[in-house]
Amino acid sequence: MWQILAMAIPLMLQNMSQTLLGVTDTYFVSQIGTDALAAVALGSVIYFSVMMLFRNIANSTMIFVGRAHGGGDNAKIGIAIWRCLNTIVWFSLPVFGLPWFFSWLMGYAAPVDSPDVGIFATIYLQIRAFEIPLLMFSTVVWGFMVGRGDSRTPMILAWVTVLFNIFLDWVFVLGNLGAPALGVQGAAYATVIANLLNATLSAFILWNPESRKLYGTGKARLVSWPEIRNVLRIGVPMGLGDFIEIASFSVFLTLMGRLGANVLAANQIALQFMSISFTLGIGISMATSSLISQYLGAKDPGSAEKVGYRAMVLAMTSMGCIGLVYFFVPELLISVFSQDETVIAAGAIILTLMAVYQIVDAMGIVVAGALNGAGDTTFTMWVRSILALGLFLPLAWTLLFIFEAGVGGGWLGAVTYLGSKTAIYLIRFRSGRWKNIEVG
Repeated sequence: MWQILAMAIPLMLQNMSQTLLGVTDTYFVSQIGTDALAAVALGSVIYFSVMMLFRNIANSTMIFVGRAHGGGDNAKIGIAIWRCLNTIVWFSLPVFGLPWFFSWLMGYAAPVDSPDVGIFATIYLQIRAFEIPLLMFSTVVWGFMVGRGDSRTPMILAWVTVLFNIFLDWVFVLGNLGAPALGVQGAAYATVIANLLNATLSAFILWNPESRKLYGTGKARLVSWPEIRNVLRIGVPMGLGDFIEIASFSVFLTLMGRLGANVLAANQIALQFMSISFTLGIGISMATSSLISQYLGAKDPGSAEKVGYRAMVLAMTSMGCIGLVYFFVPELLISVFSQDETVIAAGAIILTLMAVYQIVDAMGIVVAGALNGAGDTTFTMWVRSILALGLFLPLAWTLLFIFEAGVGGGWLGAVTYLGSKTAIYLIRFRSGRWKNIEVG
């Protein structure tokens, strides 16, 4: 348990910095108006779903590095790094078409009763598209560090980046220090510039003299197609699974947006608070992925399994405590960001539902990380894809528009999806099939 905590706490704090950024972005944009807040809410979810497709391909670096580190093979770590760097270069090319794609997509996703939401969200997405190559590179370096058990350096790097982003939000969103008040556009520029800083600092970490000497990270190499294909075999299912799941939530929020801009704004505020407990679970999940990868690399599947179960208990305890706050004072939390009674009422319903679900969600987050850390990414992809498209969206649509169950009914569909996914993941973990997966 202590081994998990020692690695998970810095990762929790790293993720907490992202949560703080989301809360701060929401606060700054909320000063402009409800349409701007709704635009960032919609744009953020759409961007996140697309970004995850790219980032998780880079995120597979952690699995390869973890296996090599567990086996004590430093040279293999350097090889894994350059395989992943070669892969993300190719995946950076489609980014140039994303501004057009986002413009086309917002023609369907924007609320029909609030045209300004669609305009603001399109601008926001088109700017943030060029952040993706920077993010992929930083993620490769993140995998290089966390795969070796170093979760403290990524935490420090994340906080430096996020604090810089918050400063830039203050400058560009509201217009301070002589800068023009750019609103939603300024929020997007701030994030891109902050990620440029992140990528620059990451480059220094990857290619510093110690890393070059121990792991050969300075030995640039072009890799063959079979090597890239091995990265894609692990990384693409992770990316596709997250893309389909988060894209499904994007569609879900679009459906919720048909209930009005106030409901969309309530979703954005509630999601910021829910991300606090989610941050704890994700931190534990990341630590679990790394440790399981390392233990499998050391040919010790028994210890890997123990890590999985202990991490589940830890996540359920921590997320359950946060859930109590959501349950008892949901209106108070929502009112921090909005005094609109309809926004507060809708947001309170969402937080109450998620409070009840925290324990199951915690288990699902961690067991997914355990399976992915073992390289069982194809299985998790299919589970998410089938349930998201075959259960979640049809059920949410039915509850919203056939039974007219409102915001509570829509989120009940989401909770049903998340619970079903957790049950299937747990059955897979208990089967032990993940112990025999080779990642190359």
